[in-house]
Amino acid sequence: MEIKLATTAGFCFGVKRAVNLALKAAEDYADRRIYTLGPIIHNPQVVENLKQKGIQPLDSPRNIESGIIIIRSHGVTRQELTLLQNNPAITVIDATCPFVKRAQEIVARMKEEKYQIIIVGEEHHPEVTGLISYGDPADTLAISGPEEIPADMVKPGKSSRKIVLLAQTTQSYENFSRVVERLLPRKGETRCFNTICNATSDRQQESLAIAAESDCMIIIGGYSSANTTRLHQLCQSIQPRSYHVEIPDHLREEWFTGVQTVGVTAGASTPKWLIDEVITTIGKLSE
Repeated sequence: MEIKLATTAGFCFGVKRAVNLALKAAEDYADRRIYTLGPIIHNPQVVENLKQKGIQPLDSPRNIESGIIIIRSHGVTRQELTLLQNNPAITVIDATCPFVKRAQEIVARMKEEKYQIIIVGEEHHPEVTGLISYGDPADTLAISGPEEIPADMVKPGKSSRKIVLLAQTTQSYENFSRVVERLLPRKGETRCFNTICNATSDRQQESLAIAAESDCMIIIGGYSSANTTRLHQLCQSIQPRSYHVEIPDHLREEWFTGVQTVGVTAGASTPKWLIDEVITTIGKLSE
C-alpha cells in the first residue's frame, strides 16, 4: 500500500514560532512560574509536553498574579492583553501569530474609520473572539458563511453603510469568497481584506489534490483544532473515506481494507513526531 504524505502537513510558521517561544521561556525563566493564556495551540499532546516543562495553561488573566505569561498563537482579547501588560509583576511574551496580529490591526483601524466589521469565522473560536474585541462589539459581527449575512445588509437600496469584510486566518478561501460574492452587489461601500494565511490555503489545496488521488484519507490533528476540522470537511467532500484522528490509537484497521493508496495530511498544530507515529501505525495496520 502506498502512503502519500502532504508536504504541507504539520506545524505552520505561526505555531512553530509560538512553541519555540514557549520552549525558550522554559529555558530562560526556569526559576519563575510560566503560564499560557489558554492552550498555546490546539493540540493536546503538545500542550501536555509543555506542561512537563513547567508551562501551565490558564483560562483567565485574573488567575495570574505574577510570573511569565505567554500569549497563545490565536491571540487574546484587547482587554486581556491590557490587563496583563498593566501588571508590573507579569512578564508578557506575545506568541500571537503575525497573521492574526495583522487581522487585529485591520479591525482596530477599520473601527477608527467607522466601518461595520464582518468577520468570516467561528464566533466562539479564541482568534475570532480576540478580533471582535479590537472593534466595537456592537458593530462587529462574526458569521460562519453567506447564509448568516443579515438580510437588510444585502437588500438592494436598504443599506448604504460602509462595511469591511475579513476572515479568521484558518478559514477556507471558498467559503470566504462566497461571502464576498454575496456582499459585493450591495449599495454601500464594501471593503474586503483576505486575511487567510497563505499556509492554510496551500495546505487545503494540496490536501484536496491528494484526496482526489487516494482510496482513503487520514487527517491528523487535535479534535479542537479548527483548521484540522476544516481539512477533514474539505477532504471528505472529495473522498468520503476521509477520517480525522488525533493519535495513532484512533486509527481503525477496517478503514484500510481494499485500499491501495492512503493520503495523509495534518493540521497546522500537529507535531512531526505525531505524524510519523500515525504513518508507522498505518503501515502496520495494512500488513
